[in-house]
Amino acid sequence: MRSTDTPRARLAALAARRRAFYTADWERVTERNLRNVKAACVIAAMISLWFTPIARLVAPSWQPTVAHMALAPVALVLALCVVFAGKQLASRPRAAAAFCLAVEAVLLACVVLLDTVFSGGRPGILTQPVGIGLGVLIVTPWGLPLWVLGAADAAFIALSVTAKVPDIAAADAFSVCVGYVVAIAVAELALALRLQDFEARERYRELSERDALTGLLNRGALATFTSRLFAGAGGSAARGAGSSATLAPAQGVCVMMLDLDDFKQVNDQRGHDAGDDLLRLMGDILRTSFRTSDAVVRYGGDEFMVVAPGLTDEHVASAKVEHVCAELRERGSRLVDMRVSCSAGVVVAPQGAASFEELLREADQALYEVKGSSKGGYAYRVHAPHPPQAERRGNHGGGERIA
Repeated sequence: MRSTDTPRARLAALAARRRAFYTADWERVTERNLRNVKAACVIAAMISLWFTPIARLVAPSWQPTVAHMALAPVALVLALCVVFAGKQLASRPRAAAAFCLAVEAVLLACVVLLDTVFSGGRPGILTQPVGIGLGVLIVTPWGLPLWVLGAADAAFIALSVTAKVPDIAAADAFSVCVGYVVAIAVAELALALRLQDFEARERYRELSERDALTGLLNRGALATFTSRLFAGAGGSAARGAGSSATLAPAQGVCVMMLDLDDFKQVNDQRGHDAGDDLLRLMGDILRTSFRTSDAVVRYGGDEFMVVAPGLTDEHVASAKVEHVCAELRERGSRLVDMRVSCSAGVVVAPQGAASFEELLREADQALYEVKGSSKGGYAYRVHAPHPPQAERRGNHGGGERIA
């Protein structure tokens, strides 16, 4: 048996899936929980308003109590609370979950009281279906809605024993235990369906944000990344597009543009399959050379980009680009059996305001200066709000200062 097939490994994998779901999809989970608990309140009010007169027709001897008449107003008040509190709780997942659990507890408390204290000694008929429904509608880590339901069921059994004859109390206890088991099963099934939906959406998102050949981010994903990194969401990932976004205060960033030298010769002499292999290799080198928090992008053709927040040290940035150049030169030459190299333009904005479009233009200019002079190297610049008085140029073997 493989290690991944053991029960422990399967449980760990399931826990990881659920953790990813609650972490990455918390906005959707919160929105659904609030929407579902509001729907539950409205449905409870409608059931009370509709079925109370129906019950009187079916059983003329039964008379609704004040508690029965109060269920609809209480449920409607809870629904209004969800409506007004939802806007404030939409961005606070923990507070929203606690609020939904509190609403669940109030609804269950009302139903339990109706099924026990105000039932006239009759068997309970509402607690089980209402509990199953609420257990499915609300989703939180650790199955907290089921814990709330378990507490309500325990209170239901205790009150039934107190308020009803032993035979009916025993029947209530049995039915509520069966209902709780069903609630667990239905809640697990509902969560499994939500997980499948989440993972399918994640796969589609990956496909829409990833370059099919290299697996790196594409330009659409770059636009999303830079709009979050640069304040104002005005950053543009398209060369030449205007942008008014500014870098977040006290946060530096490094933008690198990298281009394979003489890539057309690889396609012409070794074929397009070899060219694709070389592009995939470049993607692997970049992916392993930078952090997962950096945006590593196939910008187009044989051109790549890296946007690294917080990377403002010249020695670190230079070491990274030198490593990429050296790795490609060594591994790429072996892969296609011909000399391979890349050139890079590196610009750093250590502090102050800078639009992404400005940094992109500077990195692009630095790259093409290298391409026009000595391929296989890189140019390093420090962004300044005004025309720089000095800039630093270098290659994989060293650099020089230009006045």
